Amino acid sequence: MKSAKAPKPTAADQAMIARQGAQLDEEMAKNEKRLKAVARGGLGSKSLLGTSKQAAAKQVNKAGQAGYNSPASMFAGINMSNIGR
Repeated sequence: MKSAKAPKPTAADQAMIARQGAQLDEEMAKNEKRLKAVARGGLGSKSLLGTSKQAAAKQVNKAGQAGYNSPASMFAGINMSNIGR
């Protein structure tokens, strides 16, 4: 028995393939530009670490403003003179 032939792609299929190819080319171009910038030092650990440090500082500030207990404040009311007796 012979297997059926695959149908020819329609115009819509061909258009979708062309769009996906163009999007893939765009994405590859963006990635190449980013990698070249990293290689020449335009972007790198300095800027990436700087933004993460700033984000961490914002989180710490938010936690302090929200009324979370810090480790020091958790033990503020404990009388240490009675411990160990």
